[in-house]
Amino acid sequence: MNQNKWSAWRNMIFSHKGSLSWRGAGSEGDTAETEIGAGSEADYFRQLAENLTDLVVTTDTDLNLTYVSPSAERVLGYSAPALRRFYQGRRRCGGDLLERVTAFFGREMQRVRSRRGGGRLSVSVAEFDIVHRRGQPLCLEINTSALQDRSGRVLGLLCICRDITARKRAADELALASKVFQNSLTGIYITGRRGEILQVNRAFSRITGFSPEEALGRAPQLIDLDHYAEDVLHTIAENLERRDYWEGELRCRHRDGHSFPAWVALTVLRETAGRETSAQETSGDKKGDIINTISTFTDITEKKSSQVKIQRLAYFDPLSGLPNRSLFNDRLARALSRAQRTGTRVALMFLDLDRFKAVNDSLGHALGDALLCQVAQRLRDCVRSEDTVARMGGDEFTVILGELADRQQAVTAAAHIAEKIRRLLSEPFHIRGREVFTSTSIGIAFYPSDGAEPRTLLQNADTAMYYAKSAGKNNFQFYTKAMNAKAMERMELENALHRAVRQTQFELHYQPILDSRSGAMVGVEALVRWQHPERGLVLPDAFINIAEESGTIKVLGAWVLRRACQQLVTWERHHQRVGRLAVNISARQFVEGHILQTLRDVVDRTGVDPTHLELELTESALMQDHRYSVEVLEAIKSLGVRVAIDDFGSGYSSLNYLKKFPIDAIKIDQAFVKGLPSQEDKRIIQAIIALAHSLGLKVVAEGVETSLQLECVRALGCEEVQGFLLGKPVPAQQFAAQAVL
Repeated sequence: MNQNKWSAWRNMIFSHKGSLSWRGAGSEGDTAETEIGAGSEADYFRQLAENLTDLVVTTDTDLNLTYVSPSAERVLGYSAPALRRFYQGRRRCGGDLLERVTAFFGREMQRVRSRRGGGRLSVSVAEFDIVHRRGQPLCLEINTSALQDRSGRVLGLLCICRDITARKRAADELALASKVFQNSLTGIYITGRRGEILQVNRAFSRITGFSPEEALGRAPQLIDLDHYAEDVLHTIAENLERRDYWEGELRCRHRDGHSFPAWVALTVLRETAGRETSAQETSGDKKGDIINTISTFTDITEKKSSQVKIQRLAYFDPLSGLPNRSLFNDRLARALSRAQRTGTRVALMFLDLDRFKAVNDSLGHALGDALLCQVAQRLRDCVRSEDTVARMGGDEFTVILGELADRQQAVTAAAHIAEKIRRLLSEPFHIRGREVFTSTSIGIAFYPSDGAEPRTLLQNADTAMYYAKSAGKNNFQFYTKAMNAKAMERMELENALHRAVRQTQFELHYQPILDSRSGAMVGVEALVRWQHPERGLVLPDAFINIAEESGTIKVLGAWVLRRACQQLVTWERHHQRVGRLAVNISARQFVEGHILQTLRDVVDRTGVDPTHLELELTESALMQDHRYSVEVLEAIKSLGVRVAIDDFGSGYSSLNYLKKFPIDAIKIDQAFVKGLPSQEDKRIIQAIIALAHSLGLKVVAEGVETSLQLECVRALGCEEVQGFLLGKPVPAQQFAAQAVL
C-alpha cells in the first residue's frame, strides 16, 4: 500500500475527538470491545473498515486478534470468525506460514514497545506468499502500525492486508519483459507518434554501433537507408495500415557508414480509443491512431553469405569452380528450350582427359587436382562468356555452345572450339615443378538433329567421345548414328570381357625370339589370347584397350604374368631351355603402381628365376612420369628382371630421359620393319640401332615376315629377330624350340 495513502487512512481513524469502541471477531456469540471511541463516530469507522476491500486486522498487545474485517472472505476465502479460530489454533500448534506471520507481528510489537520518545510510529510493510482457501497462490502485503489511544498508550497492532498478486504478477511480467527486451539478440527500437525513437535495447547498439544516447529522439532514418524503391515503401505502408504488421529484408546503415542486409519486422500499436472510436473499429470503418511502432531487426549478413556458399556448393564444383552436373543439366535444358523458341542450334561437347587416371595415381591426388584446375581454366579461355563449361565429375567436362544460327554455323563453331581445346590441352602443364602432359578426347552432338532433349543429347555426345578415344585419343568426333551400333558392340564386348576375367577364358601363346646371326632361340614371348565362347580366338588388339579402360587389365595382367612364369618353370623342369621369357606389361599396370608388387608375388609363388624374365613396356607408359618410371624400373632391375621397351619409335621418346632409364633392350616397332626395304624405313631403323648401341642396349626387330626383311635387319645390325617368318605364336603344348636359320 502506498505510504501516503496508509498515513491518510490511519490519521483519519485517529484524528477523532473522543473514544471509539470496536467489536472484535471472537467465537460465535462472543463480543470483545476495544475502547477506541464512542457514539456515532464508532459506527462511522466500523462501517468504513467493514466496507474496505482490503483486510483489516487488529491485535492486542499479546498478539491475539481483536478484529477481523468481513473482507477476509474475499481476500483469503475464510470468514472472519473462522480466520480468528484458525489463527489461534495455528499459533498453538505451529505452521510455517502463521509462524512467519506471528513472528512478524512479534517483531512489530517489539519495535513498538522499544520506541524512544513519543509520537506516532512508522508503518512497517511486509509481503507473504500464501495460498487462498480455494488453492490459488496469493501474494499478501501487510502494512502494520501501532494501535494507540489518545494518550499514546499502545493497545496493539493495526494491520491492513492487501492482495497484491495481480500487481506483483504485473511487476514481474514487466521486469521479465524488460529483461527480454534488453537481452534479446534481435535489435529492437520503439518509436512514438511523431516517429522519434523512444527506446532501444542493447542489441540495437551492438548491431548498428549507435549508443542509446545517440539514437533516442532521432528518426529511424538514423539506421535506415533512404533510397528504397517506391513500390517497396508502398508495400510496407499498405501492410501496416491493413494488418498492423510487415516483415521483409531491408538494408540498414551502421554507424561507421557501411550498410548491411537486415531482416526487419514492424508492428504498430494503436491507441485504445473511447466508446465512440471503439464502435468505429468494431464496424471496420476506422482504426485508432498509431501511438507506437515496434521495430525488430537482425543482421543477416552471415546468413546470406551462408546461403551463397550453400548455393555454390549445390551448383558449382568446389575444386574447379565450374558449374557441376546439377547446374549443367539446368543450363542445358534452358539452352534447348531457348533454341526451340528461336529456331537456333545448340552444340554439346563431352570431353574426357586422356591418361588422367595414370597421372592422378602415379603423381598423387593433390597434383591431379591441380591439373584439373588448370584444365578448367584453359577450357574457360577457349569459349565465349555466354557459353557454359561444366565439370561432370572426375576428369569429364562438358561445353554448351548455344544460339547458333544453323547447322553449318554450329558445325563450324564446334569444330573451331574443339580444335582450340585439343591444341591448348596438349601443351605441357607446369605443376609444382613438374612438367605434366595430357590431352583430351572430345565428342560433339547437336540439337535438334542428334537429340531433342537433354539426356539423349548428352548420351550421344558421350558416345562420340568414346569413339574419339578409340580412334587414338587427342581428337574430336561428331556424333553419327552409326556410332550407336559400335557403342553397343563395345559395351557388349566389355561386359563379355568382365565375364571372361571371372571365368578365365584366356590362354597364352608363345612366339620364339631368335639370334639374327645363328638362328638359335634366345627367348620366347608370351602373348595372351581370349578364347571367346562365340567369337572364337580373339587377339589382344581387340580387347586390351577395353581391358585398360574398364580396369580389368589389373586382374588379367597379373594372370598372364603368373601363368607365363609357371610355364617357364615347367619347361625348365623338363630341361627345355627356351632362354628368357618376355611378358608384355600394359601402361595402366605400370603407372598405377601394381606391377612391382605383382612381380614380387609371382616370383615368390612360382619359384621362377627372375634373371630369366623380361618385362616389355611401351614408350608411352614410361614417358608419362619420368621420375616415377626410373624409380620403378630400378626396383624391377634390383630383382634381376630384364626390361625392354616395346614398339620403340611409335611414341614420343625423349633421348634425354631414355638414357636415364635402366633398360636392357629395345624392340623396333614392326611398322618400320614392314616398310623394308624402303630407304626411308632403313634409315629410321639404322638410326634406332645406332642410338641403342650407343646406350649399350640390344635391339630386337619384331614383325619379320619375309626373308628380305630378315636380311635387311640383320645387315643393319639387329641382334635378335621375331616374327611369323621365324615362328608363329602357338599354345604351350605345341611350342618347341626352333632353329629356323
